[in-house]
Amino acid sequence: MKTLFTFFTWALLVGLAGLSVRPADAQTRTLRIATQNIEADINNVTAPLPGLIAPPGGTTAQGGVVEGLGEENLAGDPAQPVDILALQETTSNPLTVAPIVNGLNTFYNTPGLYTNSAYQATESSGDVADGNGPNAIIYNTKTVQLLASVPVDPPGGTDKLGSTYGEYREVMRYEFAPAGVAPAASNEFYIYVSHYKSGTSSADLTDRTGEAQIIRNDETSLPATARVLYVGDYNISASSETSYTDMLTSKAPNGIAQGQGVDPFNVSGSTSINWAASTTSAALLMTMTEHSYDLEYRDDFQIMTTNVYYGFPGGLQYVSGTYHTFGNNGTTPYYGSVNSGSDTAFQTNLVKGAAISAAQLYLDLTNASDHLPVVADYTIPLPAANLTGAGGLGTNLLLTAVNGVTGGVYTVFMSANLLTPPANWTAISTNVAAGASFTLTVTNAFSRSRSAQFFRLQTP
Repeated sequence: MKTLFTFFTWALLVGLAGLSVRPADAQTRTLRIATQNIEADINNVTAPLPGLIAPPGGTTAQGGVVEGLGEENLAGDPAQPVDILALQETTSNPLTVAPIVNGLNTFYNTPGLYTNSAYQATESSGDVADGNGPNAIIYNTKTVQLLASVPVDPPGGTDKLGSTYGEYREVMRYEFAPAGVAPAASNEFYIYVSHYKSGTSSADLTDRTGEAQIIRNDETSLPATARVLYVGDYNISASSETSYTDMLTSKAPNGIAQGQGVDPFNVSGSTSINWAASTTSAALLMTMTEHSYDLEYRDDFQIMTTNVYYGFPGGLQYVSGTYHTFGNNGTTPYYGSVNSGSDTAFQTNLVKGAAISAAQLYLDLTNASDHLPVVADYTIPLPAANLTGAGGLGTNLLLTAVNGVTGGVYTVFMSANLLTPPANWTAISTNVAAGASFTLTVTNAFSRSRSAQFFRLQTP
């Protein structure tokens, strides 16, 4: 999401005169965040499955599901590469995560564009190969910066991972801020990545409840107004499960009223939804994430704290209507495959001329893993660049600014008529801010053949 602010000047035959500058408007950056169980951890599989970062038999330059996440227009939000990808069921960072990072960098032809948290999460008994693989995260270095990777373990640490407290796979808490700006309370946010215990026995339900309680209690160690996403594979069957309702309650188990979550597919917090029963309801079918080849469960979630979901000013905000199951809009029948020919999820929202076709993405999804990704867009505030000076040197326009975004691309547009629609203004100069304080030089900005010229600055 880009912001335009306007300033204007008259270039008279006698030279530059009457320069006036209007302060910048507030800026935001849109982030696309996804979570997916990729099943790269069983039956001797340790690398990303075919279709995840490359089509079966193809190359990473052709892309796969992960690259396809960036090719959707969502509820008015334009397509953009994924900014944060939370993963479950990896084998390790070197074996599973690094190939995904490399695939993204190859597809976008930008070395270093993506990287991952260096922390290697673990599982019960401290074994990364026991229990369907540890959690991990990948992020776009041009849009976000990773501030911390904190393991959230049961009381007693990793030795207690397992049946004692119900947390089998180490929960990870990642702290982020926008790239290119100084981290502050107004722009930091947190993502918990979890993979709850599977199964339907009473012991399994108890284990999942134990993990939810650990997460909610840990959240109360954060600032009271923290913006938080709880994402991952919840392995639940119904909205009545305690592990799910515990994430939506106003108070954590320790009694602190903080960290209440909202599920965009169940904003009211209804406890009467069965996500594991045969249905013809498109509203229920579109929530299901497992399996891509045999749709029957809703296992995967992005639950967000109330300040994120309801868009309270001053931090990360959910973009209404963007939360969805990638590749599933409710047109795939129960027990059906997203590649069956009935799925229309990509027919209306895939960007025209996308590098990966809808047909290819349906095929990739059925090969990439047994889970579909869950995706949503969010906005995050950026400091508004403030112009501190403007002047002319011959035919050049010189601008100085502070509070900029390091590495941000600032484009100057020109028109001879202030009433010209912004889309019809002409881009005449692009500059990259080297730091929070920067100078823009617009070469040959002024023409003595015009009595008036107007300029707009487009921010990152």
